Amino acid sequence: MKTATDCLPCFLRQAIRTARLSNATPGEQLEIIRQVSEFLHLVDFTASPPENATKLYQLIAAITGCDDPFASIKKESNRFALRIKPSIGKNINESDNPLLAALTFAIAGNIIDYGAPHQADMEQTVRQALSQNFAVNDFAELQNDLRQAENILYLADNSGEIVFDGMVIEKLSQQVTLAVKKKAIINDALPEDAEECGLPGLCRVITNGTGCPGTPLSLCSEEFQRTFQQADLIICKGQGNFETLSQTRAPIFFLLTVKCPVVQRHIGELTGQEPEMGHMVLMKGGDRTKKWRGPIPCGKQR
Repeated sequence: MKTATDCLPCFLRQAIRTARLSNATPGEQLEIIRQVSEFLHLVDFTASPPENATKLYQLIAAITGCDDPFASIKKESNRFALRIKPSIGKNINESDNPLLAALTFAIAGNIIDYGAPHQADMEQTVRQALSQNFAVNDFAELQNDLRQAENILYLADNSGEIVFDGMVIEKLSQQVTLAVKKKAIINDALPEDAEECGLPGLCRVITNGTGCPGTPLSLCSEEFQRTFQQADLIICKGQGNFETLSQTRAPIFFLLTVKCPVVQRHIGELTGQEPEMGHMVLMKGGDRTKKWRGPIPCGKQR
């Protein structure tokens, strides 16, 4: 998915919010606005929004000296998710289809996203997950593909919601590798978040080797690319991962809550039906006819 003109005001909003979270002085905030304004003139519209956002956040960190302005928010998100985990687990185990229920809660948990323009009441959204609407629901195809899969790569998105990702992993019988980000970027999950939320006790945890709020394959580590190639099935969580992988040929399923009009339109282009904002998506992507074993498509190096 390529960056759209509608991404530009979103980049500016993110910059202002991040500057304040970084405790930037008034002078630093003005300098951030000035440099971001120049940055917007140089945005690469052939790149995905997360790839452009990476440069934006690097610019802000260079001015403020704060590499992880969302650190306290990530801790809060982890505590929130761990606090409600027991009651969510009870709902999952008492449901008619525990895997579908776990996936539903994991997708609802994707509302924990401080980089998106659409905000919602996180606890209410998660607790009401089982009554929410799916804009796209390819669960039947996921079930079928899981029967043929021996190993799964699960691409995590944000801190907090990785607690619910863990509840999905608990329901999978296959060998699972969870991939988080290597460097701090917005509220995306890092290895320390996975540790705090107990994920290493459930599966192998690696990083994708980047500090990008997505998964730009050509910029990921060799270990990640190798794991991506060898996976029988890939579960891809969140908008940022969707934005960077939406047109990648791979045995991939996207799990996300729609929080951005650009993503909303792109899903409509791919499926023929544009989802409503706030609705949940479980969508099969990639090559729908055969297992992927080709080389990783390398985009332009940045």
